[in-house]
Amino acid sequence: MLFSWVPVWGKTAPPPSDRSNLTAIENPGALANFFKALSEAKSGRRIEPVRLMHFGDSHVAADVLTAEIRQRLQSQFGDGGAGYIVPRNPMSTRRRGVLSGATQGWQIEGIGGRLESDGIYGPAGISLVTSAPNERIWLEASCNHFEVYYVSQPGGGKIDIEIDGASVLDEPLSLNSHRIATESITFDNPADTVHRLEIRTLLPGKTRILGIAAERIAPGISYDVLGINGARASRLLSWNTAALAANLAQRKPELIILAYGTNEVADPSWTPASYRRLLKIVIHELRAAAPQASILLFAPPDRADLPLATQRMPAMIETERRAAIESNAAFWSAYDAMGGPGSMNAWVGRGLGQGDQVHLTRPGYAMLADAFFRDLMRAYNQSKTRSRNQQ
Repeated sequence: MLFSWVPVWGKTAPPPSDRSNLTAIENPGALANFFKALSEAKSGRRIEPVRLMHFGDSHVAADVLTAEIRQRLQSQFGDGGAGYIVPRNPMSTRRRGVLSGATQGWQIEGIGGRLESDGIYGPAGISLVTSAPNERIWLEASCNHFEVYYVSQPGGGKIDIEIDGASVLDEPLSLNSHRIATESITFDNPADTVHRLEIRTLLPGKTRILGIAAERIAPGISYDVLGINGARASRLLSWNTAALAANLAQRKPELIILAYGTNEVADPSWTPASYRRLLKIVIHELRAAAPQASILLFAPPDRADLPLATQRMPAMIETERRAAIESNAAFWSAYDAMGGPGSMNAWVGRGLGQGDQVHLTRPGYAMLADAFFRDLMRAYNQSKTRSRNQQ
């Protein structure tokens, strides 16, 4: 039987921290692989970070909600590093302890109408592209392991990669090849301290950098933030399937979070049946690419700016719930955590929601992150209890 919580708080909704008697992660058994990895990290048996990939829309892209979740997980299980980052990402806030950027000759593909005909992007759905020499990209973070994701193709350029000012390549890396392919290259450093990786183009020719991952090869949490403003779940299916699968295979996530619905709920053509089918296809594709990963659908917060969105939101939440359960994925609802129908107006009145009645303020996202983390840890602790009882 599915757990269903119908809130009755109205405009005086208490904060999520008052929900300590509720277990809001539905189908927690779908998180078994993720919980096993957390236990291994906690005990020190794991020698690499537990990787999370959080896909979504603007609630994810800004890295405010996700930063709060990441901080709580890393405080509990260890800091596995910054994770996967696209330097100069215009949608993300600056991350504490991480410096990144690029010279002006790079263009961002994947947003703003600039699209690649082959549909090849990294997991973030955007990439940095230039055809000019002497352009640079850099990422500086505390880590001992870097991964650089790029595209090789006909007419590709040539790059050098430096760490802490010294080249780490035996010879410049040519991106020119007979066919288009996504590739990656990794670098380890024995010193777990702040390192700076810099990519520099050497010759004219198309250079496409998909992203850079910075991690610690040690127990901990590495949290990839993969949000795009205005995104819908269908966007994942518009990317090159083989390229995305290759990137997921390299990242080897233990948990994939899908957080969509805010934008779809106001689409004139949206229907519960078609959206449920779409979500199940997305989950199937991600599971095929990363079979070791647990998957969790993170249903959207309330939205009160449009009558159509307000009216449809309960159906949106139920549709995502059904898609998750039918696909053996876990489910958590930000909408229910906020208080259900009418909760956005209540949160705006308390300074937890923004005036656009769609997004939350920083304190609001922190409160939502706290609710999710508490529910996740409750499910995790219950899984450990069940495991002990079965031994």
